[in-house]
Amino acid sequence: MKKFLLVAGIILLALFVIDKTFLKDKGVVNKVLPAEKYERLENPEEIAVGIEPGNKAPDFTLTDLEGKTVSLSDYKGKRVFLNFWASWCPPCKAEMPDMQELYEEKAIGDFEILAVNMTFIEKNKGDEMDFVKDHGLTFPIPLDVKGQVMGEYEIMAYPTSFFIDSDGIIRSRVMGAVDKDFIEKESKRLP
Repeated sequence: MKKFLLVAGIILLALFVIDKTFLKDKGVVNKVLPAEKYERLENPEEIAVGIEPGNKAPDFTLTDLEGKTVSLSDYKGKRVFLNFWASWCPPCKAEMPDMQELYEEKAIGDFEILAVNMTFIEKNKGDEMDFVKDHGLTFPIPLDVKGQVMGEYEIMAYPTSFFIDSDGIIRSRVMGAVDKDFIEKESKRLP
């Protein structure tokens, strides 16, 4: 199973590189989302909880690398890039530097990055800690030690990301690696 996931990750990474390198602005990644801003929804508190775009994102509480409790609801009122990743995943490795650069720049205002490590599928205990240290990651990294949140969000491919608006509504779901430009463009669409 892990070999299959690794091969699938490598294939996704290769397709992403081809899309961004050779196809550039004509590639699939740049055509996935339209450029217009999402409209703020009326009565967001009445929207059903779920994992599809248009649903209220399910809340969760996990412990981060420093032992602090982190909940999605802690970010209420902010736009959130919720990312699910593992240290052995090639596409996850590819997108992390862009995520860190955006986090350091704070160029996108009230936009937050929350990168949930799927700790229970790491090859060795502590791999996620080594990865974070080696890559100098400073954004919040909650640890999904039991796979509960991964199951609730039905994560089937790595990485998978959700763009959540300031009312807690999922506006888009992306399977596979994303780059800095894509994250910036999509974050600016969120109300």
